[in-house]
Amino acid sequence: MKTTTTFSPKRLVMIITMTVFSFSSMTTAFFLMGIKAFPYFIVAALFYFIPYAIIIAEFTGVYKNHIGGLYQWLAEHLSEKVAFIASFLWYCSYFIWMISLFMKLWIPLSILLFGHDLTKQNTPFLFLPTPVIIGILSILAVLATLFFVSKGFKGIASALYLSGLLMTLLIAVCLGSNLWLWLHNQSAILPNLVASFKGGQSTSTADQTLIEQFAFLIFAITAFGGLDTIASLVDKTGKQKTRFPKLLILSSILVVICYFLGILLWSGSTDLTILKANGSIHLGNLMYELMENLGYSVGRSFALSPIQTQWLSQVFIRFTALTLLLSYISLLSSIFYLPIRTLVEGTPKHYWHPRLKQKNKHDMPVYALLVQGSLISLFILGISFGSQYVVFLYNQLTLMTNISRAIPYLLVALAYPAFKKKQLALEPTSDIVQSKSTSLLISGSVIISITLAIGFQLYQPISQGNYLQSLTLLIGPFLFASIASLLYKRFNKKKRKKIVDA
Repeated sequence: MKTTTTFSPKRLVMIITMTVFSFSSMTTAFFLMGIKAFPYFIVAALFYFIPYAIIIAEFTGVYKNHIGGLYQWLAEHLSEKVAFIASFLWYCSYFIWMISLFMKLWIPLSILLFGHDLTKQNTPFLFLPTPVIIGILSILAVLATLFFVSKGFKGIASALYLSGLLMTLLIAVCLGSNLWLWLHNQSAILPNLVASFKGGQSTSTADQTLIEQFAFLIFAITAFGGLDTIASLVDKTGKQKTRFPKLLILSSILVVICYFLGILLWSGSTDLTILKANGSIHLGNLMYELMENLGYSVGRSFALSPIQTQWLSQVFIRFTALTLLLSYISLLSSIFYLPIRTLVEGTPKHYWHPRLKQKNKHDMPVYALLVQGSLISLFILGISFGSQYVVFLYNQLTLMTNISRAIPYLLVALAYPAFKKKQLALEPTSDIVQSKSTSLLISGSVIISITLAIGFQLYQPISQGNYLQSLTLLIGPFLFASIASLLYKRFNKKKRKKIVDA
């Protein structure tokens, strides 16, 4: 049974925008750099994000009825082998990320229920340490996600919409509250902006080393991630398939605006120097602490009693936790399905065992999802109950996927000029980009941005003397690519055997 989901243009724009936008990246950027983050975000947006959004928009516009996604784009314009290796690298990065997300679910849930993070504390049960409890809960979450996703894409779409709606409300609360503080305490705006410009310190950008500056540029680039995942659902958007490319571009612009408004309004309403002097704040609890402080500030601006102010701050922090919890759930629901769908359903029929492609009545590859869920559960089991060596192995696997995830984006940008040349020959008036030279410029901009990001990821640990980390980053793509290459050879050997037998 084929199912499509009805999206209105506004709903689809909200889902795309809120999937790509990261509230934690916005607060982290403000905390680390203040207003000095603007140039880095401008460079990242102009030379990576907007060009890459155009590339993705054009690919999804042409392949709107295909389920192959990344594989389909690369197979037709580079080669099937390159396409499969890239898709396998892309899938492996999401597989490792899912393990991490399942084990992070309990932080926002703990804050939502108790007002603070209990996942770092010891449990009263001596026979069940905290990591084991988190592991058991995470495996239950995997089973729940497997059951939810197997019921069809409609549930995933509803989760994405609800998550997007709550994230929109959180951003509105954040920006509106900060704007109110601007209006209520205008005399503090300029001093706060100056402190933000200095990054909460007496140093300026010129005093930072090239490594420190480039590190933040890479952070700004990664803050714009997620377009590849959301592009995979283009064939599920019903009547909006033809408008999807333009809606994707519009959403990308809104993402950039959200980052800029967020950093600017935080900078004017909050003294970054005082914030950084608070030793209890770190990147792990930053966004919750910022929203809690924002609740306190708004409460005091309305001359509320101490109890009422405390209550308001708890509303702010728990609403943030609720939003992040649902954001994790919707993200897990989508990446539990979309990457494996591209890898298994989007590739030729002879690649996988027929059972993996078999679908249930809700049009979901239930056996492929079951295998994936089982493997994720085994990894979580090993991390939770295993020794420090198992945890070390998982950490190394996580490092391995950092560059592995970037390489498919690089290949998509590399394939774009060939794709563009073909499309201009067929339909020269229906595309966003109208010339070969512009397509080369866009492709080159993305390729250079990603290459610099990969180069810095390799160089940074070396500059700190951490040669093992740099080696792990380098080994990862070679390891995953080698596995993919062996699988590809096996698939084609099986295909040739079938032809000979026939």
